[in-house]
Amino acid sequence: MLMTQLAASKYRYYRWLLAGAVGLAILLISLYTRYYQEVRNTEQNQRILASRVTTKLNTLLLPAEQQAIRTMSLVGQPCDSVIPTLRFRAAQNQALRSLLLVKDGTIYCSSLFGQRRYVFTAIFPTMTKSGMQLALRPAILVAKGTPTLVLWTPLPDQSSSGVLHVFNIDLLSNFLLEPQEPYAHRVALNVGAYRLEYGQQEITLNDAKAEDLQYTAKSAKYPFSISLFGPNARTLALAALPRHIPLALMLSLLAAYVVYLITANRMSLSYHIGHAIAHREFRVYCQPIIDSDNGRCVGVETLMRWRNKRQGWISPDVFIPLAEQHALIIPLTRYLMTTVVENLNLFPPRPSFYISINVAAEHFNTVSIIDDIRRIWLPAHPMPSLMLELTERTALSEIQYEQIKTLKEMGIMLAIDDFGTGHSSLSYLKKLSPDVLKIDHGFTAAIGTDAVNATVTDTIITLAQRLKLKLVAEGVETEEQAEYLRSQGVNALQGYYFAKPMPINVFPLWLQQYETRQRVLHQQKKN
Repeated sequence: MLMTQLAASKYRYYRWLLAGAVGLAILLISLYTRYYQEVRNTEQNQRILASRVTTKLNTLLLPAEQQAIRTMSLVGQPCDSVIPTLRFRAAQNQALRSLLLVKDGTIYCSSLFGQRRYVFTAIFPTMTKSGMQLALRPAILVAKGTPTLVLWTPLPDQSSSGVLHVFNIDLLSNFLLEPQEPYAHRVALNVGAYRLEYGQQEITLNDAKAEDLQYTAKSAKYPFSISLFGPNARTLALAALPRHIPLALMLSLLAAYVVYLITANRMSLSYHIGHAIAHREFRVYCQPIIDSDNGRCVGVETLMRWRNKRQGWISPDVFIPLAEQHALIIPLTRYLMTTVVENLNLFPPRPSFYISINVAAEHFNTVSIIDDIRRIWLPAHPMPSLMLELTERTALSEIQYEQIKTLKEMGIMLAIDDFGTGHSSLSYLKKLSPDVLKIDHGFTAAIGTDAVNATVTDTIITLAQRLKLKLVAEGVETEEQAEYLRSQGVNALQGYYFAKPMPINVFPLWLQQYETRQRVLHQQKKN
């Protein structure tokens, strides 16, 4: 097993804990979202209900207002002469009880009873102001005590003369003010200080501070409002919440399961990386670097390979980013450097031969790269040279530039890996002053095509030559690519065309066979 029983149990506990926490969070978020939506829906439905009732009343009053304007010309004429017209016009509106004419503060003509003589202010004391007004009041003569709605439309220049419309609001309220459960238990029409509710036969005082008052909508055209009474939106939302629990629970369980799977694939692997470093399970491979002029092997790039006992071979594209994410890239680099030092005898003992090691910028952030070189590399008194390939995933700070300067004073060469794909810039090159630029395999693959990368490849070569930097092209896989790079003055080549990455202990045998082939080819050319 890759983990001890105790470590495995602890890890499973954390996985369950994380999955449970995420599942609970999703459950709470889902329920809160549904609760919030229910509150919004309830409030919206209450507004719609109040607006609908308001619109119906506006629709009822508008024809009466228009009719009052036409009737103004009858005000002041004898009741006997205008009563047929009043009765005809009153009959046109089925909701209308009576149509009355008022002259100089006296109600003198009714469509129901003909000539009358009532003091207007005595019957309607609230209608003393100018302009169109409404009033709720009990009927006086017909169906005495039943609620009526009165519309007063005064003459433009005489506030004490005008037209009165009296509506049978008692009948209309049965459909105008009908509640809609559960958003409203009661609906009320408010006119001034008085109120008429659905199903009630009497007019009451308006109580604006009622505890169950939820919403009031005012008419923009006439002086009335509609009030809704019932449970508040939060109470209704809480009551509706249980029916959303099954779906929220399914979502939370699904989220918890996904998190549990993800942690199994990522967090456990990060643990295995640390375990593999501690137990020396990583294998060091190397890929030869060939001089483009004479064909000699001038160096190798060291690479990490990992075969997990459970998951088999794991790609560096997987474990390298994980190592960086979980702060394991520096221990992994130290492991690589230590393994190389332990196998120095496998490489040619000459300073012109170099061993290249990839180093992430994080290694400089901890100000430990110089200490590692002094502690691991220099005590071995190696004959081959050391080159650090700086990856471009993160940019370097000014402090790190000082470290690079110190490394160069120690005789360590510097290469910029995958040049043109990361943080490279002219100012970056100026500050780093690298010895080598490595052309990314993506640019090499574009050779012989009309792709944009082919142009970029030529640009990189020209730039390096002007800056007097050596070039190493990665990913050389065909003779065409190799010949083109040689013709462009690229110093060294690396790729499957020459050799695939091989275990470090296989390199001496490959080098011997390669040099033998080179001597044979050289001899054949001489002959």
